[in-house]
Amino acid sequence: MSRRGLLGLALVGVAAGIGFRVWALLLPQGALDADEAVVGLMTRSILHGTLPVFFPGQGYGGTQEAFLAAPLVAAFGLKAASIRAVVVVLWAASAVLVWRIGLHVLDERRAVVAAVLFWIWPAYFDWKSTRAHGFYGSELFLALAILLLVLRLAERVTRRDLVLLGLSLGLGLWSSPQVAIVALPALGWLVWRRRSVLYGWPFVLSAAVVGALPWLLGNLRHDWYSLHPGRNEGAWTAHLHNLVVATLPQALGIRLPWSFEWLGGAIVGYLVYAVLAAGFVMLLVRRRAELAPLLLIVVVFPVFYFVSPYTWLQSEPRYLTLVMPVFALLAAAALTRPALAIAAVACAAALSAAGLVELERQHVAPFRTEGVAVPANLTPVLDTLRSHHLGYAFASYWVAWRITFESDLHLVGAKSSYAHPFARDRRVYPGDPPNDLGIDPTYYREAERHRDVAHVFVLGGDVEPHVRALLRRAGYRRLVSGGFAIWLPPGA
Repeated sequence: MSRRGLLGLALVGVAAGIGFRVWALLLPQGALDADEAVVGLMTRSILHGTLPVFFPGQGYGGTQEAFLAAPLVAAFGLKAASIRAVVVVLWAASAVLVWRIGLHVLDERRAVVAAVLFWIWPAYFDWKSTRAHGFYGSELFLALAILLLVLRLAERVTRRDLVLLGLSLGLGLWSSPQVAIVALPALGWLVWRRRSVLYGWPFVLSAAVVGALPWLLGNLRHDWYSLHPGRNEGAWTAHLHNLVVATLPQALGIRLPWSFEWLGGAIVGYLVYAVLAAGFVMLLVRRRAELAPLLLIVVVFPVFYFVSPYTWLQSEPRYLTLVMPVFALLAAAALTRPALAIAAVACAAALSAAGLVELERQHVAPFRTEGVAVPANLTPVLDTLRSHHLGYAFASYWVAWRITFESDLHLVGAKSSYAHPFARDRRVYPGDPPNDLGIDPTYYREAERHRDVAHVFVLGGDVEPHVRALLRRAGYRRLVSGGFAIWLPPGA
């Protein structure tokens, strides 16, 4: 392939990736979600002088993206685009890093192909790369920076790269412990390949401490809460089962996230899955020296997946984010002829397009609450609350945080699970235990202090029926607006 042809492929790939992301944003699944609302509200609090290390209620998930989004929120206001722009830029920068890594382990043509594959495929990560979900963009960029620096140090040890490696490791630890998925195998390979790099440990360690300083200070203040991960849900062996049957095929774009449907049907999906698995086995058997760090990352990855307390989740492949660029590089390594490369890029684009089409056609819901899908449009709720001069509303997590964000804090949504609802003085309260008020109890406690608070439920959900009789006896009035049931307090 000529340089002009390679440039053309890169430009087409960039345009296709942008197109897929715009498409994903325009889908119903592209609506703002509560996780993004939390990020946005944290960004707003940063502008008011707070310096959070992690997200509320947890000891992992660094706030780099929230800090990066703060200037945009200051300039353009509390909008979804303001917080999402940072994530898209981080994924675009990560595609550049994939290309740079490819130049070390592949040739120029296949390095471009790898970057294009990563940028356009699959549909899930086209969608995910537009979501301000906290730290997935930053952890991806930092993990790839670590891998690139490892490859550079394997060729030639310099103080600059040692310092940059340490800084990336420290920032990566702050961003997410998932960075270890790439960092530990890569570092192990580097030490095996060039043991003289160990003499540079003072540079790496000192820079790592600087990068991880927020992580260290946060843990010193909170009894090392990062060392106490969440509790595993379900059997540990289910993690690997989820990986093989659900999240891996979802990450490869041959199975839809959330709905688990195979693109083209189960038989076609199984065949494509088997071909891709066989291709990886062939690369593993041939054991090309330049691919060793990439192959090691993939081989060790199931161990990380097994021990993680969070990989019980099988509805989406979020925990495969860091291996996707490695998959793209390995796929490009097998594309030894230009015709094969063009065909692979075309197939990847077709998979992404088909995935986006099916997500919309099947009305796949990425977020569910009260046992039903969360409506994309929250405007009916906001309009109803405003028209009745109500400033507070109890609702589930997936609704409450959006109320606060989308109203720019003019309305306050209080996350409620209705654990023990009760009535007092003609007012109904969710009765959530004080030790189970979610990631940030501030809004709940604030709502509890006010008498005129609405209760918002998703129509058809399984929470409203348990509270309906109590609300009626207390004199609340039910309005249906959009996909929601809104109970207004007496007199509102």
